[in-house]
Amino acid sequence: MHYDATGAYEMIDLASPQYRSLWLSHPVLGDASYDAFERVPGNPIFRGAPPYEWPVNGALFQDPRSGYLYAYISEYPRGYWPAGPCRALRSRDGGVSWEDLGLVLSGSPEVFDGDGRQAGAALDVSVVYDGGLYHMVYGWAKPDNSDGGIAYAWAERPEGPFVRALEPIHAESRQPLLLGVYKRVYACSLVKRERDWLILADMSTPRNAGGTWAVVAFTAPQASGPYDGPHLLLYPQSRTFLPCPVEAYGNYVDGEYVYLPATSVAANRSFQIIFRAKVEEAHRPEAWEVYQYGSVWHDDPVEHEAKGIWGQTFCGFVDGSRRLRVLFPSKDSHDVGTINLASRPLDRPYRQGFVLSAPNGPSMTIVQRNFSEFSLEAHLRSSGAKRIICNHNAPLGPDCPVGAEGHPHPLSLADCTEFALHAQGWVLTRISEEGARQTLAEGGSPRCAGLDVDVLCIAQKAGELALSVNGREIWRGPVAPTSGSIGFVADAGTILQVEHLLISTLGAPCSKWLLPTEAIMGSGSLGEVWVRQEGACFRYGFGFVAAQVGATAKWNYRGRGFRLWGPRGPTLGVGSLYVDGQYVGDVLQHGEADERSRLLFEALDLPLGFHAVSWVCEKGKLGCDSLEFFPD
Repeated sequence: MHYDATGAYEMIDLASPQYRSLWLSHPVLGDASYDAFERVPGNPIFRGAPPYEWPVNGALFQDPRSGYLYAYISEYPRGYWPAGPCRALRSRDGGVSWEDLGLVLSGSPEVFDGDGRQAGAALDVSVVYDGGLYHMVYGWAKPDNSDGGIAYAWAERPEGPFVRALEPIHAESRQPLLLGVYKRVYACSLVKRERDWLILADMSTPRNAGGTWAVVAFTAPQASGPYDGPHLLLYPQSRTFLPCPVEAYGNYVDGEYVYLPATSVAANRSFQIIFRAKVEEAHRPEAWEVYQYGSVWHDDPVEHEAKGIWGQTFCGFVDGSRRLRVLFPSKDSHDVGTINLASRPLDRPYRQGFVLSAPNGPSMTIVQRNFSEFSLEAHLRSSGAKRIICNHNAPLGPDCPVGAEGHPHPLSLADCTEFALHAQGWVLTRISEEGARQTLAEGGSPRCAGLDVDVLCIAQKAGELALSVNGREIWRGPVAPTSGSIGFVADAGTILQVEHLLISTLGAPCSKWLLPTEAIMGSGSLGEVWVRQEGACFRYGFGFVAAQVGATAKWNYRGRGFRLWGPRGPTLGVGSLYVDGQYVGDVLQHGEADERSRLLFEALDLPLGFHAVSWVCEKGKLGCDSLEFFPD
């Protein structure tokens, strides 16, 4: 219990940004985002049109000579291929109004992107002014996407015309596979350093098929090259922390640091992470750190952002008033892309209340603590149903172990009690560990006319639960005594805004569980070496087994210590365990008889922070099950 100076009972507001680290932030499951970004009037500044319905990967640039703003917009058709040219918009009034300058960069049948008959793609640009010239790096691809990479161009004005170098900086066709998977470089951005130039770029599988994504670096004495690289910086196959699946694009520089935002490539792209490194050290992998994890971005419930942030993360710069000004892409409900602008104070990234975004699939977040007896009062806005969950004890992870467009695993949305308010009424539901739903109580709509925000209250004590909406009790009854986490679920296609969450207690520290899908996704494995198996030997009824030496399972989490769980049996072998890149010992799974999932290894004394647990197959088969971790 918390009391004020007079001894009176005081509620805690978990929607205050000071408590943001208690909430689950996850690239696939969801993010309680406290970000302070505000949309500018006049969005969208550009809409896609046939044959390029998907404008994406835009760059926002302020010309240091004129002060004008330029939005460089990449033009893609639905489905991305064959990708097209780059268009520019210009604003002479600080972003209030924009004029379309037309195409500023296009492919050519006769240059390296072309095939002799058709022009290929020339887009995804980054522009830096230096020495009287506007230096550009951009992405290119053949019309059939059989080859691609990054290239250089220059101009005397930000409007162009940009003169393309005759040879690319990088071509997939000349690149041997890195780590057996990486070949295509794309989504590049340019940084001027004291003595050289740096390119930060994404790298993925051949033809940019995806499945695993890395950040790489190139360096050169001149903006035009020649460049040395690619050198891996941030990639899932490393044995250090990297949430998966995320994809980076663009950067902004402030002082001695370069900041690199990355977005989730799950069904909902709302989760963002910002990495940073000192500019002069940014070519070294060890120079990079997590600067902001979650609470970076939220989606708005408006038609031109119906699909949320989409296709990339935001890209922008820090202006003279110390605001981070960004361009971001989205799509409307008709699958047409839109280009939009937003900004926030650079030094005040958070605000009161958070948003749980679910534009394309369900989303969830929980307070990673246990609550048995509590009283809460939630002030909610939503474009759909308002769902509060309590007594949540479900494991966490994605529904698939590889690739993009993932959703929360069905088990992650189970094992809880849910109180939902929707247009037709309210319902109290118990969801079993397997996901079966049992209605405990329900009733008609208790909404009060004219209210914009609904206040939902739950009180749980001594085996009794009481519910109220907007100051009126609607149900009280017995429930099985239990405890677990408190949180929210947003249905697909909705945005939930939590303005306040007043609660009587901060709960008790607890452990949480990560599913085996989390480990395969986290390792950047493309799935070939891991075979899904079902059976009672696994804690949650399924796991993955690999027999190839070097096959790796990797859990990324934010918290303290952990426990590794898994089955044992005659067909299983031994794996080496690494914590944050450091070898900590071998873990034996071989046994004379089959045994159900059991504790295999624990490390409980780790400092609070970001951790990676990598388990590498050394001999026999490795059976990937689950990881228990301690959030605080």
